Amino acid sequence: MASQLEKSILAAVAYFDIFDYPLTLIEIHRFVLNLSGSFEGASLFEARDCLERSQFLKDKIHFKNGFFYLRGSDKIIKIRHERYIIAKQKFDRAREIISMLARAPFVRAIFVCNSLAFNNAKKESDIDLVIITKKGGVWLSRLFCLLLLSMMRIRPGYKNTRNKICLSMFMDENHLDFSHLKMGKRDIDFMYWVLNFYALYDSRGLYKKFWNANKDWLKQNMPNASLAYTHSHRYIKAKPRLRVIVEYVLRPFSIIAESIQRAKFPSRIRDIMNQDTRVRVEDGLLKFHVNDKRLEHLEAFVKKYEKVMQ
Repeated sequence: MASQLEKSILAAVAYFDIFDYPLTLIEIHRFVLNLSGSFEGASLFEARDCLERSQFLKDKIHFKNGFFYLRGSDKIIKIRHERYIIAKQKFDRAREIISMLARAPFVRAIFVCNSLAFNNAKKESDIDLVIITKKGGVWLSRLFCLLLLSMMRIRPGYKNTRNKICLSMFMDENHLDFSHLKMGKRDIDFMYWVLNFYALYDSRGLYKKFWNANKDWLKQNMPNASLAYTHSHRYIKAKPRLRVIVEYVLRPFSIIAESIQRAKFPSRIRDIMNQDTRVRVEDGLLKFHVNDKRLEHLEAFVKKYEKVMQ
């Protein structure tokens, strides 16, 4: 019978196979899942030894060019390399845009998320960003950021535009706990999504504060979970002048900014707003994930994992 570590390693490799994403040893160690509810994790050396010695895993996982992947998925090594090159180009573009967004009123930190955060972007992939604002600043910061992107015609919806910028989530510095946004206890997609937020701009050490607000529930499901560190050459330093004065002047207009944006919500947002965790509009948090594929990915993972376990 397979050990908990063997099952956890296989689960991680199987999950990322859905996205044509082979894993390195360090990634496997960081991403192992607590499937049983009692798995407390393992060291990097224990994970390495398990991969080297376990016949159970050797029968199901192949190793090549530094990557581990399910047997029969050899082509995904090339895919990962190709998408890494695409992601590098998108990161360069993201830095250009974030350098401007970082100067918007109330913006305090900007994280890259989704496929780009994993360096697994396709040519048609948007650049997805999560923005943390000063307390009480979500509506005003969102208004300014959307106006800027609209003027540049790089929001989703504009045709013939590559590297569109999607601002699907805003939260203020007092609403960093995401535990209530899960779809049940086994929302694997959401866990990996949160775990891999990649901070490109962080003026107040908010990424670490965000991690501390979420690490307990993340580690219950991924016991080896750890922060994602930003490469220094990608990090953006912005110190907007006069921001304190501008924010002081604008703060009374927050209610107006909220009213304007609520009035412009399309029906696809209004219809599901606050009905579940896809679209949330609440104090200090705006989340607009209309095209939420968490259940679809969970079903694909369960099907794949059960197949490789046979």
